Amino acid sequence: ISGIVGKRLGQSIMELGGNNAIIVSKEADLDIAIPAIVFGSVGTTGQRCTTTRRLIIHEEVYDEVKARLVRAYQQVARRIGNPLDGNVLIGPMVDQGAVQLFTDALDEVKKEGGHILFGGEALSGKGYESGTYVVPALAEAENSFRIVQEETFAPLLYLLRYKTIDEAIHMN
Repeated sequence: ISGIVGKRLGQSIMELGGNNAIIVSKEADLDIAIPAIVFGSVGTTGQRCTTTRRLIIHEEVYDEVKARLVRAYQQVARRIGNPLDGNVLIGPMVDQGAVQLFTDALDEVKKEGGHILFGGEALSGKGYESGTYVVPALAEAENSFRIVQEETFAPLLYLLRYKTIDEAIHMN
C-alpha cells in the first residue's frame, strides 16, 4: 500500500485494530487535550479505524482528566440525534448489531473488573426509533483486560493509569 500511495506522493495511515491511544502526561495542557480526546473518541460515533479508544493518563493528572472528560461527555450526550441537524454532535451507529457489540463490550468491562464512569445506554423513543443511537461511554479499565485489547468499533473510551513514561509507552 505504501508503494502505491507513495507513487502519487500521498500519505496513508495503516493501523488496523490498534486500539489507538493518547498518552496524557502530567505536563499536558488539558485545555487543549480534552477537546482533542473527545473529538478523537466520539467523532463519527467511534466508528472509524482512527478512533481514540485508550487514554493512558499519568497518575498525577488522572482524577482531573477523568472529571473533565465526564463533564465533556455529559455535554456531548445532550446533542445526540439526526446527523443532518447542525446542532447534533453524535449520530447513529451503523446498525443494531453494532449497538449490541457496544453494550456487550460494556458488560465485558464490568465482568473484568472495570467501571463505567459515564454513558453506555442505547437510546429509544422519539428520534431514536431505529435503535441505533447510544450515549458514548467512558470506562475505567486496565490495559491487561481482554476487552481493552480488542477493537470495539463504537464510542467507548478506556481510561488507563500510568506512573512512568516507559510504562505508558509499553502500554501503548
